[in-house]
Amino acid sequence: MMWFRLRCPCPVKGCENNTGQLLEWVCNTDGRKMYISELGNLSCASGRHTGKIITWKFDCGSRSGPHRSEPFQPPDYEAFTHAMAMALPHMKEAGAAWVHSLISEVERQFRG
Repeated sequence: MMWFRLRCPCPVKGCENNTGQLLEWVCNTDGRKMYISELGNLSCASGRHTGKIITWKFDCGSRSGPHRSEPFQPPDYEAFTHAMAMALPHMKEAGAAWVHSLISEVERQFRG
């Protein structure tokens, strides 16, 4: 399993921060950098807080749109794949097989 720093737009549907700016995601619990694996897992740098993408909630700092009443929101399949499409050009070292595995696993998670 290979891990890469999670830098992507907000993966929450309808969020104003999902249009292009790469956000540097950190763990809400310990403030450490977040990482993503090709198996669709997220983890903070300490490894203490991990989980499938589908179970994670995201707070990009926006307090409008979907984050208005509850800052932490689950990702949406289309918004997450859009965010990853924007992030992947900056993850050249990941490679095509890693990207294919990630997209396949994320689809499996969201499609059930």
